[in-house]
Amino acid sequence: MRLAYAGLRRKEEFKALAEKLGFTPLLFPVQATEKVPVPEYRDHLRALAQGVDLFVATTGVGVKDLLEAGKALGLDLRKPLKGAFRLTRGAKAARTLRELGLPPHAVGDGTSKSLLPLLPQGPGKAALQLYGKPLPLLENALAERGYRVLPLMPYRHLPDLEGILRLEEALLGGEVDALAFVAAIQVEFLFEEAKDPKALKEVLNTRVKPLAVGRVTADALREWGVSPFYVDETERLGSMLQGFRKALQKEVA
Repeated sequence: MRLAYAGLRRKEEFKALAEKLGFTPLLFPVQATEKVPVPEYRDHLRALAQGVDLFVATTGVGVKDLLEAGKALGLDLRKPLKGAFRLTRGAKAARTLRELGLPPHAVGDGTSKSLLPLLPQGPGKAALQLYGKPLPLLENALAERGYRVLPLMPYRHLPDLEGILRLEEALLGGEVDALAFVAAIQVEFLFEEAKDPKALKEVLNTRVKPLAVGRVTADALREWGVSPFYVDETERLGSMLQGFRKALQKEVA
């Protein structure tokens, strides 16, 4: 089975795992990610270094990037994070904070919406780590609770137009049997930039089996009218591939 991957990170890991499980891996990254130059959010990093009451982490890689950016400015951001009430959007960000010796006080289910009932009442200063795009839902909720919001965007996502075109052609040309998404933004970029999103929806609901890591990615597919064939709730790449293989075996049986 020809299994395509729309992700950017961990491509070699995906390829090795897919081959080990008997799939033919195809790499079609639909997104590009670039680090935001530290000077662009230098003032916000310095404000974070002075201390915050609440820290909301949305991605593990974003947390690591923040600490690296702080080091570039000669700032140790672990101290202010240690003194803050720490929330994470999902399991990956929670694992990163634990590895840093900064275990979260509460963890959401991977969606921004799940954080709303976990937000403590302000007033105070809240640092919100963004994952490549603004998060008005959380920013507004924090402001309503009396917080002064400090948005921090260490990296941003951009659509890979060449990759999207190649993937669309492969899907519509019958060159792909299954397609794995590991982030909701990959689904959004594919459908927003595709030449024929209606045809993509049709092929992903009939001939090509869509896979999703986590409920957020699965929900993005559903929003575009696509029903995921397999969803891995643990948000792990290896678990998704193994679960997909078992789902295929059940389908054949």
